[in-house]
Amino acid sequence: MKKLLIYKENGEFVMERVNEFNHAVKRHFISEEGLLEGLQSYQQVIAEYELEVIDELWPLVVNFINSKEFQG
Repeated sequence: MKKLLIYKENGEFVMERVNEFNHAVKRHFISEEGLLEGLQSYQQVIAEYELEVIDELWPLVVNFINSKEFQG
């Protein structure tokens, strides 16, 4: 299964997408707002991913995914 890892690294927010072949692509964001905008791009396919989110960001990510803004 594809994974979407969300964590912090060197003070930045990171979204790392890992495909079924274990190939990873990282996107770095300097703000929470940028991270959420990046997450918005997964709106149509989020069900295809297993989410792994650090505890610190879990409430932010879950609340956003459950929001009307993300649900469309």
